[in-house]
Amino acid sequence: MVYKKYYINIIVRILLILINCLLFSFALLKSSYLYTITFLGILIIIQSITLLRYINLSNVFLTRFLNYIKESNTTIEFSETLKDTPFKDLAYYFTEINSIIQNAKIEKENQYQFLQYIFNHVNIGLIAFDKEFKVLLVNESTKKLFNLKSLNNINVLNNFNPKFYKTISNLSPGEQKILPTRMHGKNLQLAIKLSNFKLLDQEIFLISLQDIKPELDQKEIESWQKLNRVLTHEIMNSVSPIIGLTNNVSKLWKDKKQIKTDNKINYDIIKQTVQSVNIVEERSQGLNDFVKKFRSVTANFNPEFKNILASELFEDLTLFMHETFEENNIKFTYQVIPENLQLLIDKNLIEQVIINLLKNSTEALIDMKNKLIQVKAFINDNNQKLIEIIDNGTGIEEDKIDLIFTPFYTTKSTGSGIGLSLSRNILKQHGYNIDVKSNPNIETVFTLYL
Repeated sequence: MVYKKYYINIIVRILLILINCLLFSFALLKSSYLYTITFLGILIIIQSITLLRYINLSNVFLTRFLNYIKESNTTIEFSETLKDTPFKDLAYYFTEINSIIQNAKIEKENQYQFLQYIFNHVNIGLIAFDKEFKVLLVNESTKKLFNLKSLNNINVLNNFNPKFYKTISNLSPGEQKILPTRMHGKNLQLAIKLSNFKLLDQEIFLISLQDIKPELDQKEIESWQKLNRVLTHEIMNSVSPIIGLTNNVSKLWKDKKQIKTDNKINYDIIKQTVQSVNIVEERSQGLNDFVKKFRSVTANFNPEFKNILASELFEDLTLFMHETFEENNIKFTYQVIPENLQLLIDKNLIEQVIINLLKNSTEALIDMKNKLIQVKAFINDNNQKLIEIIDNGTGIEEDKIDLIFTPFYTTKSTGSGIGLSLSRNILKQHGYNIDVKSNPNIETVFTLYL
C-alpha cells in the first residue's frame, strides 16, 4: 500500500523508544549508572524528536504542494523530490492533481480567449466595469467608436465625450436611452443600455453601445413613404372632384371660351352651378377637417409630469368606461403590482391614450362571446414600468401590425385613423413608447412602456 513503509518505519521507531524507556527505567533503579541514564535520556529525546519530524514529513510535503497551488506554480515535479522517501507513492497523486490543475488552467484560458474573440467580434460596443468604474473588458467596436487604443477607467470617456459620459453616469441597470451625438465628424444616434450581474461576490456592469442612425434613417424614409401615400390618397380624394366640378362650372358659363350672355343663361345652368359650388364647399370643408386632424397628430404636447398611483388612474378609467362596458356586456378587470405602484405621467394625456385603446378593444369585441378586457400595471425584469391593455377580440392581422400607427390608416368604415398615431405621439412626447402584439380572436396586447 501507499503508506506501508511509512507505517512500518513509525512502528519500529516507537518500539525503539519503548525499549530505551525500559532501559532508562532500569538504569534509574541503579543510581550508580549515571552516565548510562544521561545517555539513554538524551537518546529518548532525540528519538522522539526524529519520530515527530518523520510523522510531520507528509504535512510538510502537503503544505509545500498547497503553497505551489496557491502561487499558481504547477510546474514543480514531485516525483523527483519524493523519489528517495517513503512518500514516493504520494508523488503520483500530487502529479495527477498537478495535471488536473494545469488542464483546468488551460481550459480556463481557452474559454477566456473564446470570450475575448466573441466580445471583439460583435459590431455592438461593449464595456464591462466594476463599482469603482475600473474597466474589466472593452471590445474593438468601442475602441473604434471613441478612437481609443485602450480604456482602463470609465471616467476617461468624459474627456472624449462629456455628453455621453453624463448619460451613462445617470443610467440605471436595465434602462436604455437613445443619445444623439457627434463623434469624429459624424452624427450618431447611440442606443445605450446598462445591465448588471454578479460574478462571485463582485458586481459587474455591462454597457452596450450601438449606432442605430442608419436603421432610424431607413425607418424614417419608410414612414414618410407610408405617410405620403396616405396624404396623397386623402388629398386627391378631395382635389380631383373639386377640379372636375370647377371645370364643369366653367363649361356651363362659357361658350367657345367666351362668357355666356344673359340671354343664354337659364335656370338649369344656375342650378347646376349652385350644386357644384355646394359640393366644392363640402369637399373643401372635408379637406380642412383633414388638415386639422393631421395637425393634431403632429402637434407637440407639453406633458406636466406628476407621480400618480396606477390604481387611482385605473379607478377613474373604470368609472368613465363603466356604461360602455355594461352596454356591450364586457367584463373589465384591472391589476396593479405592486399595489402602491406610481407612474410619472401627465394624467390627462395618458388617460386619453388608454381611453382610446379601451374604445378600440370595445369595437374589436362586438361580435365576440365571453368579452374580456384587462388592464395591468407592473414592473418587468428590466425594472421598467409597463401598462398592458389586453382583450380577446378580433385582433390585428400580422400584415397590418406595422401600419396601424400610420396617421389616417384605418380598417374601420367609420374610423378616422388618427387614434393610434395620436396615442403614440402623446407617449413620444413623454419619452415613452407603445407596442402591440396580436393573436387574432385569441388575445391582443397593447403595451405602454413607461
